[in-house]
Amino acid sequence: MPTTATDDTTRELGRRLQLSRAGQWFAGNQGDPYALILRAGTDHPAPYEDLVRDRGPWYRSDLLGTWVTADPATAAAVLSDPRFGTRDRAGARPDADLLPLSTAFPGHERAELARLRATAEPVLGRTALAEGSCDAPGAARRLLRRHLPAAGAGFDLVAELARPCAAGLVLRVLGVPEGDREAAAGLLARCAPQLDGRFTPQTLAVARDSAAAVEETAGLLAELVAARGRRPAGARAAGDALGRLLGDGVPPRDVERIALLLALGAPEPAATAVAGTVLRLLGRPGAWAAARRPATAAEETDRTLREEPAFRLESRVAHEDVELAGRRVPADGHVVVLATAGRDLPGPEPLGGPDGPHFALALPLVRLAVTTAVQTLATALPGLSTAGPALTRPRSPVLRAYARCPVRA
Repeated sequence: MPTTATDDTTRELGRRLQLSRAGQWFAGNQGDPYALILRAGTDHPAPYEDLVRDRGPWYRSDLLGTWVTADPATAAAVLSDPRFGTRDRAGARPDADLLPLSTAFPGHERAELARLRATAEPVLGRTALAEGSCDAPGAARRLLRRHLPAAGAGFDLVAELARPCAAGLVLRVLGVPEGDREAAAGLLARCAPQLDGRFTPQTLAVARDSAAAVEETAGLLAELVAARGRRPAGARAAGDALGRLLGDGVPPRDVERIALLLALGAPEPAATAVAGTVLRLLGRPGAWAAARRPATAAEETDRTLREEPAFRLESRVAHEDVELAGRRVPADGHVVVLATAGRDLPGPEPLGGPDGPHFALALPLVRLAVTTAVQTLATALPGLSTAGPALTRPRSPVLRAYARCPVRA
């Protein structure tokens, strides 16, 4: 049978993914702590993050060609310095070999991300959501009540509650019609590996499927924005985020970009943070009962997002030679910031601000989803307990997403 172009493309993609993975394993076997983080097995990366931190402001991963920092001052400087961008000077992404199919994956530059975040702030910012924007608090509580298990039942906290609730909340906020939400939630779940695939190559099947899911999600959101735009001007400012942004005069293309950043950046990080917060509270006597108070649930959520950031790795590229923290990063030099550099700083987004992670726009909704879930669960299930070891998903260095988290009501 003759070889087709599709076969050749698939083989080339598989080869690139395998070579990238082999390079990370080889570097890890040589003791490279950054490579050990990227190998992303089931062990916690904290010991390797500490090794990077112990090297000073910079750690140079020569085998992987990357400058890495876990130093809070250096990390903040990289994220705020306009000489660092998300692409190199030729416009190429540093993750091009790892995500060769994700053409719809949002790879906006720093200034564009900051602009989109500021545009979304009146509708999707922390204050707006807390005040009831898009009915997000009410929608989150209704979804949680719908997924609560029967008393005494064992269930998977992530797969059966946190993940569907987080996806459902995002889709409700975006105004996806109720009849389309089940299929759309499946799309969002398939997109999740793309966040980790920016740093660690996924298996060929997962890479292809998640890239296709991103394309489908982008298309779905574009159709949704177009449908909103065809409504009379007075009817656009609906209760959902897309309608409100369009009603405020935000260009449709910007609304599509904001929607995609939210759709990719909120569901899986929120589900992961829900599980992380619940497990930490269950491990401290009296802490679970105290989380029934909204203020305590918010404090515990902020602590989780500080100590176990929603996005543990952030990538940047130098656009010119940069002298920083005693080292010279050359033009087109790849830099990775470990978000745990900010774990000792106050606030849920210690390295956030206007120049935070690529998906910082999604963090206010993540925080609301986690806070609401923790407070609601602690109230409804006071006897909640673990029912086995929680396992993280392999090849997940950015999210540390859970593969399973068994609990009992």
